[in-house]
Amino acid sequence: MCARYTLRTPPWALARALGSRTLERPLPPRYNVAPTQPVVAVLNDPERHLKEVRWGLIPPHAPSPTASKLSTFNARIETVATARTFRDAFRLRRCAILADGFYEWRKDADGGKTPLWIHRSDEAPFVFAGLWDTWFARDGAESVCSATIITEPADAFMEPIHSRMPVVLDTERARAWLAHGERDAASLYDILAPALPGEWTATPVGRRVGNPRFDDPSLIAPVAASNLTPLSLFEGMSTS
Repeated sequence: MCARYTLRTPPWALARALGSRTLERPLPPRYNVAPTQPVVAVLNDPERHLKEVRWGLIPPHAPSPTASKLSTFNARIETVATARTFRDAFRLRRCAILADGFYEWRKDADGGKTPLWIHRSDEAPFVFAGLWDTWFARDGAESVCSATIITEPADAFMEPIHSRMPVVLDTERARAWLAHGERDAASLYDILAPALPGEWTATPVGRRVGNPRFDDPSLIAPVAASNLTPLSLFEGMSTS
């Protein structure tokens, strides 16, 4: 599962490498992107627009943006081609969501959980394989563009941390993923690599990251596991 991530560095070079021609614009660094918040994605429209979209896919058949009782910020790779919420977007509307790290909570031997910031060892940005769609109100008065991150079973690196992980694509596979138009499921599954490409690091961090109200550089500061203080009920914590 992927329920928190970071995008601290300007993504323009990576977006250009994916074929996006969108003009650069100011983007504040993000240290705690959470579901329902805006995420930065390259869409597979003909221009490969770089766009901020809502994290949590709203399917076109939903009566309203808040009507769904399902969690749609992640889509499981095992069912993404057949699930009603995602199947059309999988065939037609794919995106690359830009990031430079994500968080996961490791279950510890003492019953607690340690948040980890997982990132490339060189701290370079990367992309999650995602899907996007646009929801339109029936009266035409409102529209919302939204996206989801595809997840898969954990590889050898992630398995001690969590049973699932986001699908991360290298640049070559991301460009293929962003091909415009309809594609069949078999060819798309060939693109979705079953492992994190490159070298990765998992850094223990403080538990403040569990509260989406916090979004500052201290969230990725390394801490010793013994220095993690109990999280208050007021703050709350993700248990993805």
